[in-house]
Amino acid sequence: MSKRISVLSEEVANQIAAGEVVERPASIVKELVENALDADAGDIRIELVRGGCESIRVADNGSGILRDDVALVFERHATSKISRIDDLGRIGSFGFRGEAMASIASVARVELLSRRPEDLAGTKACVEAGFISEIAPAGLPPGTQVTITKLFANVPARRKFLKTEATEQGACLDAVTRLALVHPHVRFSVVADGREVFAAPAANDVSRRIAMVLGQDFVGRSREIGGQRGQVRLRGFVSTPDFTRSNAKSIFLYVNSRFIRDASLGHAVLAAYRQVIEPRRYPAAVLFLDLPGEDVDVNVHPAKLEVRFKNSREIYDLVATTVAQGLAAARTAPDAVAYRLAPRETRSAASGFWKPKETGSLRERPDEAYSRRNLQQALETDWLRRSEKTFPSSGPAAATSDTQKITFADRGYLGQFAGTYLAFGGPDGLTLVDQHAAHERIILERLKASASRAASQPLLLPEVVSLPPAQIALFADALDLLGDIGLELEIFGRDALVVKALPADLSRVPTADLVSDLADQLAGEAKLSLACRKEKILASLACRAAIKANTALCGDEVAALCRDLEQTPFNATCPHGRPVSVHFSVYEIEKLFKRK
Repeated sequence: MSKRISVLSEEVANQIAAGEVVERPASIVKELVENALDADAGDIRIELVRGGCESIRVADNGSGILRDDVALVFERHATSKISRIDDLGRIGSFGFRGEAMASIASVARVELLSRRPEDLAGTKACVEAGFISEIAPAGLPPGTQVTITKLFANVPARRKFLKTEATEQGACLDAVTRLALVHPHVRFSVVADGREVFAAPAANDVSRRIAMVLGQDFVGRSREIGGQRGQVRLRGFVSTPDFTRSNAKSIFLYVNSRFIRDASLGHAVLAAYRQVIEPRRYPAAVLFLDLPGEDVDVNVHPAKLEVRFKNSREIYDLVATTVAQGLAAARTAPDAVAYRLAPRETRSAASGFWKPKETGSLRERPDEAYSRRNLQQALETDWLRRSEKTFPSSGPAAATSDTQKITFADRGYLGQFAGTYLAFGGPDGLTLVDQHAAHERIILERLKASASRAASQPLLLPEVVSLPPAQIALFADALDLLGDIGLELEIFGRDALVVKALPADLSRVPTADLVSDLADQLAGEAKLSLACRKEKILASLACRAAIKANTALCGDEVAALCRDLEQTPFNATCPHGRPVSVHFSVYEIEKLFKRK
């Protein structure tokens, strides 16, 4: 028998709405700060206790709320932003759905104080679990103050899904950062557990605010871009190819001053970088798209993080073309090696393998001639033939025991193919070794074997690395963990770290890039065990330091790589599980040529 249809109670309906709007403390911070911006505030202060899990307070000096309207703040679908359906096509404010405060009040205790500049006294309202318990006069300066406590007290199942306090604080700072970037005329400050962790004084233009929020490292390695098609205008800053990140979180997209997540626009940005940065690396960008309100629908997501464009293809082309044109004029740093920016290699008809036009190693021996004779002489040494072990007969190698480890006994080096794979021939067949995967495994096992402070290599001069405050917060709980792997850091103010020592195997990696990748790694591993976090961090560091694809190697370098790989445990796979080598037996090759 089917169940009867019934109307949900207001309490249940509000909590369902809260599930769409209030995911974590950062969701509340975003909604409250947007309300302050809609009230024309010029100074916004956010106070967090235990990353916002215990309490959140947002105070502004905006226009305030009329006393008679205070009770309506907590009603669903009550708003001052729109009144007719036609208004949805001309939305110029952040909030307009009228659900945020009702949703927050349904899962927390809310205390609101507000006063308009022309009023002699303000108004105080207290709401808990969706019910107003008090409305009374109160004294306060002009503006609005909202304090949130007892978050998810009436829905404990939701509270257990919160992450660590440092991670939640970082998410709150991320939300403030996104809003601060697009509102340079507003002063923002964030205080966490009594300590100021973010400060952005009012600035005259966006470029100065970007420098305050994202740091001088980004500003020094970015390029201003701009383009327009009809009534659609794009402006912003994009990083040069030598400034990359391990994920796409440093791409900030704004539509009519609203931060959004849009897969199409993100793809347009990455398409412009496709041929100039390494695979699985991402640029940093702050892009502002301005277009008529009727050409974009912002009412397609409860948290207003997604939009729908009337002419999406035209906007995609504008973004991709403008970013690509900006990159065409950008130059990398003098000591940077960008993926696919080096001269293309030429094919050798004699060997069938790729050999670079320029002779020499790209790293240690630039003056050594790169020739097949030198390669063979370097590899045909006693160490190459000292082992009795052999490759598996076919298929990718698997590192589960000593007998399955990769060795180079009775192997002859044939050359480097496609700038990435080292080819070896032997009596039992052909073996291809992925130089990047092999070097990753070597570095990872070295880091694991020497994971102690004694393995650190002190820097002659400590290096200061500028990072957004949200990322700085992630390092507070990880300094001891990073120290155990040889990376000695110290938090320096609100937006910088001092790097005092690095693991010896990572000394050639740019310090700023290394620290930035670590921040991305820490953000995603907050709830893992200490051992798992350390393993993933070490794997990330090994990947960053390993030889990249399309890097030419001289004979001595290939010999050293093979020697180190033989001495490395678990050497048949890289830290991500990909095979280091693939072997083709003589039988398999003859079968391909129809000889079997």
